[in-house]
Amino acid sequence: MSSFTQAIAASLPPGMELPEAFVTTIDWLDANNFVRDGGMAFVKSADAQLTSETGFKPVDPGHVEAWLGTDDKAYAERLAPIIPTGGEGSYAALWRRDDGGLSIVHMGSGSGSVLMATLTENPVDMLRLMAIGYGELCWLEYFGITPEEEHANLVATVGAENVPPYSPPAQFRQFVSKTFDVTIPRTASEILGPLENAPPEDPFTLWLASVPQN
Repeated sequence: MSSFTQAIAASLPPGMELPEAFVTTIDWLDANNFVRDGGMAFVKSADAQLTSETGFKPVDPGHVEAWLGTDDKAYAERLAPIIPTGGEGSYAALWRRDDGGLSIVHMGSGSGSVLMATLTENPVDMLRLMAIGYGELCWLEYFGITPEEEHANLVATVGAENVPPYSPPAQFRQFVSKTFDVTIPRTASEILGPLENAPPEDPFTLWLASVPQN
């Protein structure tokens, strides 16, 4: 593992390990100039114009407890938010299920994104999702459109002078595609399906409802 990968692995709760696909990917990001200021590995390199909030970073101490509303380790040590998905504080996280396996779930900030559901149990699918190229990965309303359309909507909202030109994470796409022998879809919904109609029996949703509040 690279030193940056080790920092992320060391920040995980006791007994939780980084999926091997994440180790391979974070090592590659670190080796190829994608880590900025030692704090986060973005999906675009440091010499590219940044138009994405997505990447990897170590777990911020206290984040899970504040988000869950409890410092009970039986709950707090089952979540590891390591993938920022939005500038307003949303994350994708590793979540230890009741059976001990890991899923990747979304922790919406609540002040912006309210998406709180299972994304996938397959780490490679999470990497494919990140490689699509959205500016942020926390907005359900954009999952059915392409990143280019997301960017056009942003330009129409705030003006072209306030938004960097869109450019896809081409190197990251190529790495994910070749390393894991997968295709990168055009939209998130091709991987995630219609999350706005997530079944009420979603395990992460049910687990959140069981968390006691301080």
